[in-house]
Amino acid sequence: MANLIRVVGVGPGHPDYLTSEASRLINEADILVGGERLLDLYRNSSKELFTVKNNLREMTEYIRERCRDRRIVVLASGDPTFYGILEHLKRNFTISELRVSPGISSVQLACARLSISWHDAVFYSVHGRETDGLWELVRTHPKVIILTDPTRTPGVIAGILLDKGIKSKKMYVCENLSYADEHIGEYSIENVPGDVGTSGCVVVICDE
Repeated sequence: MANLIRVVGVGPGHPDYLTSEASRLINEADILVGGERLLDLYRNSSKELFTVKNNLREMTEYIRERCRDRRIVVLASGDPTFYGILEHLKRNFTISELRVSPGISSVQLACARLSISWHDAVFYSVHGRETDGLWELVRTHPKVIILTDPTRTPGVIAGILLDKGIKSKKMYVCENLSYADEHIGEYSIENVPGDVGTSGCVVVICDE
């Protein structure tokens, strides 16, 4: 019988936000699978590492070939259940083959930093996805939380909203959450700088 494939949320990045369960599972693993940044903490360990890039098919076969006799942990940024690699794994493995350990999401940390609730927000990701429909969500909801990427930056999003006549909103840009260079900026839609959030971030848009 194959071992469970553990999908472990490692939080927003800093080890302080790693849960004790996540630490235990990672320590017990023979193989770690994850993005380059997530694997950086384990480069000097004796574990076998597989770096996820634009190679999901290769990753799937790699896991399938090794999960019978090796303990595999797939590292997921933030929480695995909130956008990310879990959906791909579910398309290729059965639910009984997967076991998910939640982590602290970047959205949770962003809202904590801003001292705001997120139960009344709607969520959207433009990380590797199109922006179609985003402006309508912002127009019709008082609080929208967005995951961005280096191409679909806060400045690009602000431009889209302005083109649609949406102005009376405030934008918070939460960059590098949990890292030493963490930065949180507060802007109106009209004055979002073009150079903020260019590495990907959490954006919170709400009524002024």
